[in-house]
Amino acid sequence: MSGPFSRYRLAIIVALLLLAGIVVNAGLYYQQGSQDIRHGIVEQGLPLTGDTIFSEIDKSILRPLSVASLMANDTFLLDWLKEGERAPDRVARYLAAINGRYGITGSFLVSESTHRYYYAGGVLKTVSPADREDRWYFHSRQTKQAYDIALDEDMTNGGKTTLFINHRMLDGKGKLLGVIGVGLPQMELSAQLAAHEQRFQRRIYFIDQNGRIVLDSSGAAPRKLAEQPGLGDLASAILAGGAEPQKLEYSRDGNRYLLTSRLLPELGWHLLVEQNETRALQPLHAALQINLAINTAILLLVLIAVVATLQHHQQRMRQMATTDPLTGCLNRLAFMELLPGWLRACQRASAEPQLLMIDIDHFKQVNDKHGHQVGDQVLREIAELLRTQLRGGDLLIRWGGEEFVALVTSHGEDDALAERLRNIVARHVMNASGQALTITISIGLCQWLPPETLEAAVARADLALYAAKQGGRNRVSHAQPYQPIDEPVA
Repeated sequence: MSGPFSRYRLAIIVALLLLAGIVVNAGLYYQQGSQDIRHGIVEQGLPLTGDTIFSEIDKSILRPLSVASLMANDTFLLDWLKEGERAPDRVARYLAAINGRYGITGSFLVSESTHRYYYAGGVLKTVSPADREDRWYFHSRQTKQAYDIALDEDMTNGGKTTLFINHRMLDGKGKLLGVIGVGLPQMELSAQLAAHEQRFQRRIYFIDQNGRIVLDSSGAAPRKLAEQPGLGDLASAILAGGAEPQKLEYSRDGNRYLLTSRLLPELGWHLLVEQNETRALQPLHAALQINLAINTAILLLVLIAVVATLQHHQQRMRQMATTDPLTGCLNRLAFMELLPGWLRACQRASAEPQLLMIDIDHFKQVNDKHGHQVGDQVLREIAELLRTQLRGGDLLIRWGGEEFVALVTSHGEDDALAERLRNIVARHVMNASGQALTITISIGLCQWLPPETLEAAVARADLALYAAKQGGRNRVSHAQPYQPIDEPVA
């Protein structure tokens, strides 16, 4: 990794590893959570709902079925049919007494001998094989089962769609005497299913042995299960199932559904309870997104804090590596790094570099007489005095010991700055452990022009500084002009 991010490579790698850990952990959490929800739906939710619905169906349908069975074996009705159906009003009153119990809205009896259709109001009609509305009777009289259940219009109740339980009536020798039964309004049953669906948040419906959805919360007309989207492939498995619940699943419109199917032998229908697994997982999915967002935000804040700390630490390390800790001046390492850019700035300004080699006069004597603490104080105060006279683009370097180098810009052999530096130091009175102390400096001034190297310029300035020292100190001495190697010195 290179470029501006190379300094933060370790932090970025750690952040990526942590982010990967967060994503993996969230994925495992989501997987485990979805498995738990799925297990809860399939193993507990759907079966318990099926049991509850079965119990409710026992009240809504199976009890009327029991009533129809008792009516079919009632000796009064059997004898009345055998004796020639005298006094039809007696049967009408009997049937009227049944209505209103267990949700029954229409009870009836059809005689095999006369084909008369009796209901609470008397004789409704005479059934005929030629009448399409009467085919249910001729189907019931031929079935081998004791009863059958069918949806049909109740002509005695305004033509409302009704669930009829048709029970065969037989004498002691098994001869068919008629068909008796009760009717339950489809809309009331559908409303009960709708209430259960609202309560359990699951879809509930019934299919008959012909694979038709005969009862659901919509109250719609029977329709084939095989033609329903997603359910068509399961129709055969559902119809082949028994009383033990079977677990199935299918997909529709991008959603996954889990369902259980069980046969209700008393009705001959299959009870189906299904739940949208995709919708059930939405709270978990939302929790996962929130968890990821929170963890990512925390990670981002931690990363920002780490990067800020690293940046501060790097700046501190760089400052320590490039700055003299005693005087705050640049050291030689920083000087060499900044020098190319500083020279380019001089070229753009059409200015000439000027190098000042500065040395504190009699500094060893200060240390010997006053101690190194005072010597350090002298270095700090002189460095600060020099900085106050330099311009923003000038460089002040602690060259070593009591020597400083100032790299400034000029437009010729100008020693005004050097003299100003010498004067301000000479006039400054220091407090050295309660004693007044005056320090002076000597300066070797060198005009640095290409193609002279830095080493050559420093050497010329050093010679000028030596001359200042020899000349009595506290003075500025100009270096000899630069002479290329291939030119003889005048």
